[in-house]
Amino acid sequence: MAQHYASDSTRLLLIARNQQRLDKVAHTCEKLGSKVIYKSLDITDASAIQKTISQLDHDYPIDLIICNAGTTNSIGKNGEAETWGDICRIIDTNLYGVLASLNPLISRMQQRQQGQIGIVSSLGAYRGMPITPSYCASKAAVKSYGEALRGWLIEDNIKVSVICPGFVESELSAQFHGDKPMMMSADKAARLIIKGLNKNTANISFPFPLNLGMWFLAVLPAGISNWLMKQFSYGATR
Repeated sequence: MAQHYASDSTRLLLIARNQQRLDKVAHTCEKLGSKVIYKSLDITDASAIQKTISQLDHDYPIDLIICNAGTTNSIGKNGEAETWGDICRIIDTNLYGVLASLNPLISRMQQRQQGQIGIVSSLGAYRGMPITPSYCASKAAVKSYGEALRGWLIEDNIKVSVICPGFVESELSAQFHGDKPMMMSADKAARLIIKGLNKNTANISFPFPLNLGMWFLAVLPAGISNWLMKQFSYGATR
């Protein structure tokens, strides 16, 4: 997405954990004409994230923030429970990382009476997958938070979109042990997300018809949806 947004009329503020990969993306965006300010931080360091976001917004008022922190975990190959340490890591990254990034920025956008927020959730937020309970819980929380922000901030002329992708080619998807239907390239996913943000779409979900299937699972009786999810999720674990 950073590379798609890069141009000589755009300043990019990039934050990520992996310094080497961050350097590579930043330099690519600079070659495309963007002015790039970037910093390596651990998203679970809430104090550092809030301080950095506040300082960046003070120096360069942020028009659009995209919160895309994410990690995953799954039950064991024989159905073992997730460890408490893994559960905390998921929640700290996927939920608290997003909240910490947005918290210092919302009031600033309200004062300016403008801004846009994109929050990356997941299709797994619609119906928890038995193979990844903590991940789905974190993404459901993020989805609900984003929906609440959209209703709250509309009067302040702040646009909010919740982004719910399916499987996108990435290290994150590589950690998922089950089937990965309709896997999409990162480039195609970026184009769909940016198109939705440009239209101020409330919920940017893809790919079709996988998103339709997840919506359908959410409204089915629990007994039926649980049976269907087991066929999908447990095939690679048991």
